[in-house]
Amino acid sequence: MVATAKFRQMAQWIGLAICGLIVSTAFGMLGILLGIIMEIVNGVFRVAIGIIVAILSTIAFFGFILWLFTL
Repeated sequence: MVATAKFRQMAQWIGLAICGLIVSTAFGMLGILLGIIMEIVNGVFRVAIGIIVAILSTIAFFGFILWLFTL
Protein backbone atom coordinates (compact mmCIF):
# COMPACT_ATOMS: atom_id res chain seq x y z
CA MET A 1 0.00 0.00 0.00
CA VAL A 2 2.81 2.40 0.89
CA ALA A 3 4.66 1.53 -2.31
CA THR A 4 1.54 2.31 -4.35
CA ALA A 5 1.14 5.69 -2.63
CA LYS A 6 4.81 6.54 -3.20
CA PHE A 7 4.52 5.45 -6.84
CA ARG A 8 1.45 7.65 -7.29
CA GLN A 9 3.16 10.61 -5.63
CA MET A 10 6.26 10.14 -7.78
CA ALA A 11 4.09 9.92 -10.91
CA GLN A 12 2.39 13.17 -9.90
CA TRP A 13 5.74 14.90 -9.40
CA ILE A 14 7.00 13.65 -12.76
CA GLY A 15 3.78 14.79 -14.46
CA LEU A 16 4.08 18.20 -12.81
CA ALA A 17 7.70 18.49 -13.92
CA ILE A 18 6.77 17.57 -17.51
CA CYS A 19 3.90 20.09 -17.53
CA GLY A 20 6.23 22.76 -16.17
CA LEU A 21 8.78 21.97 -18.86
CA ILE A 22 6.13 22.18 -21.58
CA VAL A 23 4.83 25.52 -20.25
CA SER A 24 8.31 27.03 -19.93
CA THR A 25 9.19 25.84 -23.44
CA ALA A 26 5.99 27.38 -24.81
CA PHE A 27 6.74 30.70 -23.10
CA GLY A 28 10.32 30.58 -24.36
CA MET A 29 9.15 30.02 -27.94
CA LEU A 30 6.62 32.83 -27.55
CA GLY A 31 9.35 35.15 -26.26
CA ILE A 32 11.61 34.32 -29.21
CA LEU A 33 8.74 34.86 -31.66
CA LEU A 34 7.81 38.19 -30.08
CA GLY A 35 11.46 39.25 -30.16
CA ILE A 36 11.65 38.51 -33.89
CA ILE A 37 8.41 40.40 -34.56
CA MET A 38 9.62 43.39 -32.52
CA GLU A 39 12.91 43.48 -34.45
CA ILE A 40 11.01 43.46 -37.76
CA VAL A 41 8.74 46.29 -36.60
CA ASN A 42 11.71 48.30 -35.33
CA GLY A 43 13.48 47.77 -38.66
CA VAL A 44 10.44 49.03 -40.57
CA PHE A 45 10.26 52.12 -38.36
CA ARG A 46 13.99 52.78 -38.84
CA VAL A 47 13.64 52.52 -42.61
CA ALA A 48 10.60 54.81 -42.59
CA ILE A 49 12.38 57.40 -40.45
CA GLY A 50 15.46 57.17 -42.69
CA ILE A 51 13.36 57.79 -45.80
CA ILE A 52 11.63 60.77 -44.17
CA VAL A 53 14.98 62.25 -43.11
CA ALA A 54 16.40 61.72 -46.61
CA ILE A 55 13.42 63.48 -48.20
CA LEU A 56 13.62 66.39 -45.76
CA SER A 57 17.38 66.68 -46.30
CA THR A 58 16.90 66.78 -50.07
CA ILE A 59 14.22 69.46 -49.75
CA ALA A 60 16.47 71.49 -47.44
CA PHE A 61 19.43 71.15 -49.80
CA PHE A 62 17.48 72.35 -52.84
CA GLY A 63 15.88 75.09 -50.75
CA PHE A 64 19.34 76.25 -49.74
CA ILE A 65 20.47 76.23 -53.40
CA LEU A 66 17.40 78.27 -54.40
CA TRP A 67 18.08 80.69 -51.55
CA LEU A 68 21.66 81.14 -52.80
CA PHE A 69 20.33 82.00 -56.27
CA THR A 70 18.30 84.85 -54.77
CA LEU A 71 21.34 86.58 -53.27
